[in-house]
Amino acid sequence: MIPHSRPLFDKPFSEAAQSVVSSGHTASGKQVAHLEQIIIQQIKGADGVAVDSGTSALMLAIRALSTNFSTHNTTARIGIPAYACASLLFAVRAAGCTPVCMDCKHDLRLDENKAWDIAPSLDAIILVHPFGMIEPLVKEDWPCPVIEDIAQAAGAMLDGKAVGSFGDVTIASFYATKPWGGAYGGMVLGSQELCTQIRAMSNPDASNFTQAYVGHHQLSDIHASLVLCRLASYEQEIQQRQKNILWLDTHLPQAYRQSINDRKVGNAFRYIIRVNGHADSMIQYLRKHGIGAAKPVQQPLNLATGETCGGASQAWKDCISLPLLPTLTCDEYKQYEDGLKICCPY
Repeated sequence: MIPHSRPLFDKPFSEAAQSVVSSGHTASGKQVAHLEQIIIQQIKGADGVAVDSGTSALMLAIRALSTNFSTHNTTARIGIPAYACASLLFAVRAAGCTPVCMDCKHDLRLDENKAWDIAPSLDAIILVHPFGMIEPLVKEDWPCPVIEDIAQAAGAMLDGKAVGSFGDVTIASFYATKPWGGAYGGMVLGSQELCTQIRAMSNPDASNFTQAYVGHHQLSDIHASLVLCRLASYEQEIQQRQKNILWLDTHLPQAYRQSINDRKVGNAFRYIIRVNGHADSMIQYLRKHGIGAAKPVQQPLNLATGETCGGASQAWKDCISLPLLPTLTCDEYKQYEDGLKICCPY
């Protein structure tokens, strides 16, 4: 089976982790500080805090922002894309807020008209660059703080600026399968004031009893060392993913090709096809023939909130993510080609 995801952890990764262990300091230290500075420079942010996961980063960011919410609601309302990772939903709930789902268009980015209709009732909005594509709405002026989630689009550019440099707060993920993946980890980027709050919330040993929330959320030097290795090979991996996108274009019928007009602006993280309501059966068929296809998201998040989001519900029935590995062997390319000929014939 060609897996859907397969991070490459070769000799430089094992050497980096061993170096940290040999140093005798595996908790948060020099490696974390170095990683923070590299990402801050990449995003051109004022400050940044590396933490134990992207979900924690989002939860902590919402908690830090909430001190400035001027909401008349019982709990703060946070806008989230309906067709997105479940971590968004859980992070909003963990921050004590109410998630409000925003529907997607056919290209899986937000339906801007529906998002603007909801915006006046929100205390903050999370804008995700889905599956390595660019969400153009990050350039707009919103009536509430914008949390820009670059977990899947890290390293991409928009109008000559790095994604992550548009929102009031930026969230990155260092989970193993993400573009900047090591093993676990995440990061919040924002103002120095906000990041100071998050540092205090992330380390109980350096906090005081007056804080409403504190947890153990520091990133370890071992995890940071793996992320630093991934950053060193990131450009080469993106170039190979882009080549694989072109390869898939030549081996898929026109009806199946990823129909994103400006996908080259993104970072080639995923290749999504639509199969008119037959995603489940097609995934099984592809896997039977050695291709580890998967649903792009676990479930539409509006199923948890009870809201109606027709675009997200249809996308869940239609969409399949094909393997876009930067490490395919010659034998795997042949296996992939043979499987596609059977499952997606011209």
